[in-house]
Amino acid sequence: MRINDLVFVCGLLLTFALSCTNNSDKQADEKNSDSSSSIDSADLAYLASDECYIKFFHKLPKFTDSNSAFLEMGDGKKVSMTQFFKDEFMSPVSQYGTKDMDGDAVPELIIYNNTGGAHCCDEYYVFSRKGDNQYLFKAHLMGGGTCIDAGTNTFTFSFNETFGYFFSCYACEFKDSTNNFKTMREIYLKYINGRLQILPYDKAAEKQNLINLDILQKHGFEKVEGLMDNGWRKEFAMNFAVWHFNHGQKWDETRAIFNRYYQFRDAAKIWEEFYNTLNDSRKENTF
Repeated sequence: MRINDLVFVCGLLLTFALSCTNNSDKQADEKNSDSSSSIDSADLAYLASDECYIKFFHKLPKFTDSNSAFLEMGDGKKVSMTQFFKDEFMSPVSQYGTKDMDGDAVPELIIYNNTGGAHCCDEYYVFSRKGDNQYLFKAHLMGGGTCIDAGTNTFTFSFNETFGYFFSCYACEFKDSTNNFKTMREIYLKYINGRLQILPYDKAAEKQNLINLDILQKHGFEKVEGLMDNGWRKEFAMNFAVWHFNHGQKWDETRAIFNRYYQFRDAAKIWEEFYNTLNDSRKENTF
């Protein structure tokens, strides 16, 4: 598809996502509706590498007029849905819809955005219903590869972006000579009792988490060449992050696991970078 065609399609998609009815030209509205229908099934595929959010938002109810729907943010500020999309610089692939996420028969408002740029970033916003066309901010997720399952309403949050450049190049990959290492970079969450809560992994996943850390330890120290290794340290970081969030986010316990498996001469530096990076990520994510 040519660049001009891509720009045109993206413009139609954003118009469809907001579902505004302020345009008095009925024929133009019908044209946009017909175009967005074809985009929803076919053309969206090239706009995002992951189709999970497309499946989730497919046919979800939307507002008749987004200017008449209001969002109350975490700081108490109230804005219309239309203004929110402008303020947050929503991309052409942004989506929204209402769906009961926690089984209480009251639909939440879910908004998706992709910020663009290399490797990043998927955003999800969750708002609870406060009244007629009134919604209150509850949660925000931001990270590359973040997904939501249409069947279970389960969010998958990946640490690919958080630690993708952790003393490594993004494409650098740790090589395991034993073939027992299995990549672990995600945690799972659901919206329960008004907030996103982590779904702890099962015993098999916990065992693999520790197997991974043991393999990384036994692999032995890798020198940093030009501020980067071959992906060894970032796999440590991602596995420590998975462990941290599946064990109550208790820093003392996470530090103990770190000290157990990362017994190398740059441990103090690696811990500091890991701790600061994960804390910075928490500022963008409410779980």
